[in-house]
Amino acid sequence: MCTKYWNLNTKMKCPNCGKASIWNLQTHFMGDYGSCLNEYKLGEKIKELDNLSVVLNGKNNDFIRDCPSCGKFFDLGAKIREGIVEKVYLLKNQN
Repeated sequence: MCTKYWNLNTKMKCPNCGKASIWNLQTHFMGDYGSCLNEYKLGEKIKELDNLSVVLNGKNNDFIRDCPSCGKFFDLGAKIREGIVEKVYLLKNQN
């Protein structure tokens, strides 16, 4: 069985190389066994979140991914309202 994370697919422009592409972001936030099979899109209802509203700021959790074009790794925050990820953004202090 896979680990306790779920996936969010969203179009992003890489802050490092500048190329825009679909990123498959991952988070352990509210994940459960088998959640790794679940892929959602930005703006779609996330079943793991139920109707939760929260901001993922890197202290309470975040999304992670490397750029599909250049491979640079990033930590991303998110604004979640009523179980829907409305926005993802680069967390500060990225190298």
